[in-house]
Amino acid sequence: MTFAQRRVAVAALKAVLEALLASGVDAASQEGATLRELCGALAADAVGQVQGGTFGTPLRTCFAAATAAGATFVGMDQVRQVAQGVTMPDLPVQRVAQIAVRLALSEMVNILAGTTFASRQDIDAALARVNLAFAPAEDFAAGRFNNTAWRALTAMHAACVRDLTARARPLPRIVSYSFGTRMPLLTLANRLFGDAGRAEQLLAENRDVVHPLFMPDSGNAFSG
Repeated sequence: MTFAQRRVAVAALKAVLEALLASGVDAASQEGATLRELCGALAADAVGQVQGGTFGTPLRTCFAAATAAGATFVGMDQVRQVAQGVTMPDLPVQRVAQIAVRLALSEMVNILAGTTFASRQDIDAALARVNLAFAPAEDFAAGRFNNTAWRALTAMHAACVRDLTARARPLPRIVSYSFGTRMPLLTLANRLFGDAGRAEQLLAENRDVVHPLFMPDSGNAFSG
């Protein structure tokens, strides 16, 4: 590994660690403190870890700690994008970047597995983001003829798609409504569903409501 390669690889590793700390974790929690400690230790020894090729295990620990500390699906995808954005094609640099990408994808799938979705549209949005996230990593592995990585990525991708697709089936869709006038939340719920008890559900689907006595004359509602 040349000096220039090591410098870029170390910078990439540190950027990933910084992104993990900003991935939506609860910084005030004990898990957040653990994550900061783990990331700080790896960053401090980044040169030696990259030079020796031993960064994989402590980096995997950092990713798991981020998820335990409350990292969000979107936040973890942003970590992936940081790693995916490393452009130097040299193998020592890409080894750092692609390992980080794969770890981020794995945690994204783990986060989704523990997510409760309210509608099929929510799952559709997650699926679209998952497909976009996996494609560059799968293409990179295929382009480098790394069959082991490619098979692992495609298997994880397929398992995630199957899980989300199965969970989407029983969920309602969100449909749009439109009336000619504003009305109170309870009245609107009764008009749409014949059940004022679903008012909170309706409120949750229209987050821009200023006051429940004056619901917008158009918005979104669950289909069933």
